Parts: sequence; structure tokens; C-alpha cells
Amino acid sequence: MAAEPDLYLASKSPRRSLLLTEAGLRFALCEPGAEYVDGATELQSQAGDPGRLALERAHRKAAGAAPPRDDVPVLAVDTVVDLDGQELGKAADRDAAEAMLRRLSGRTHSVHTAHVLQRSGNTCAELVTSRVQCARADDERVRAYLDSGQWRGKAGAYGIQDPGQDFFQLVDGAYDNVVGLHVAAVLRLLHGACEEGRA
Repeated sequence: MAAEPDLYLASKSPRRSLLLTEAGLRFALCEPGAEYVDGATELQSQAGDPGRLALERAHRKAAGAAPPRDDVPVLAVDTVVDLDGQELGKAADRDAAEAMLRRLSGRTHSVHTAHVLQRSGNTCAELVTSRVQCARADDERVRAYLDSGQWRGKAGAYGIQDPGQDFFQLVDGAYDNVVGLHVAAVLRLLHGACEEGRA
């Protein structure tokens, strides 16, 4: 008989699944709730504080999740790229991705990841922030990364872990937070934060 999971991950992100697997956590996937309202989509940069937006989306994903069992914690996560207080969403196409990379070039930005855990009727959350520097990449390096397609489906049109790029570098905070979730935050939430009533 299969072991009971430590949690359900309400996410379709393969990167988040990989991070939890590498951390040795037993988990199963479940469908997340709808994260956007009023016709907004992941291909738009929404107005408002990026960290707050991440928390709101993660709460909606958790609240609307459909786990097979209600006695196992549900984790929902949302990651945003924050350039000077403005969110950079996921690029709709290559041109949009190039425009985002040009905006980030030569600048430092924040990456916020909101982690929301629901357990036994209680909800707790933790927002983790890292800082990333983007070097001034020449046209050839940017084109090569765009050609790789690795930017697709990623906030800010990049993945710090992507082998197709070498111009993004972590300067402060946790690396896994930039990839898609901070394992230490997940462990903190699992090990009692909800019982303590943190939100």
C-alpha cells in the first residue's frame, strides 16, 4: 500500500514538484483553484504590490483546490517577478519575452514566492523574497535563450536554473525560492505554523 503523502501540492509546475521530490517530501498533486479573477490571466502584469498579488493568488489556489482527501495538508504557491514595484508576468510570445529580458537587463529585481498551507480548517502563509541580478547580455546570448524556448511559462520570461542562460544570478536570499518554492518555508508551515494560527 502506498504511503500517505505529507501534503497535496496544488500546482501544475514541474519545477515545484522537482524541488519537493529532491527535498524528500512525500506529496501528491491536486488541481489548484483558479488564481485569477475579473478576466485577468498569467500573461498579464497586474497592477498592485507584487508580493500581495502573489499571496492573493496562492490563497485562491489553496481555497479552490480539490484534494482527494481532506485530512492531508494542501500547499499552494505563487511566484512573481518584481521590478521596481511592478509585476512582470509570463510572456505571451517571443517578442514579449524579449521585451521583458530587455527591461531586466543590467538591473536587480525581487522574486517573491507566496506559500499557503491549508490544514484541518486552518490556513497559514509565508512570503519569501530573493534578489536577482541580470547582467547586460549581448544580443547573441539573448537570442540563443529565446531560441531555446526555456523562458516559456515563467514569470519574468526567465528561469534562473535554465541551462540556456547565464546572465541571471542570485544576489540575496534563497535560490530555490526563485526556481519556484522555498523548501524551508514549506517545512516551517508543515511543522506547526498552522496550529499556531499564523496567517
